[in-house]
Amino acid sequence: MAARKKAVKKARKKTRKKTRAKDLVGSIEKELKALTKEVERRLRPLRAEVAKAERRAGTEGAKLLRQARARLNKLEIKGQSDLQKFLRQSKRKISKGLSETERRVRPKRKKTARRKA
Repeated sequence: MAARKKAVKKARKKTRKKTRAKDLVGSIEKELKALTKEVERRLRPLRAEVAKAERRAGTEGAKLLRQARARLNKLEIKGQSDLQKFLRQSKRKISKGLSETERRVRPKRKKTARRKA
């Protein structure tokens, strides 16, 4: 009789462990679904913001190209010295423009406390 009681208790423990595991897996799945919904809800406005920024950058780039083309069409170069002068100024302006663009695109860094020497 005692052996039978032990066997029954052992069987109950096994089924309890299985149901606990199933319950645990079920609760984890519910939590993951809720977390996924929350992440999607928070990402939606960020995605829209990124898309808007991409469109804005594209239109500004196209505008800059149109302005550059218009300026080049107005340009008159007569002789070798004018060409050399134009090339020097162009290189300088392009370099300055690229530096400015890099500065604006680069993420801002947090200021760190300076060490005293």
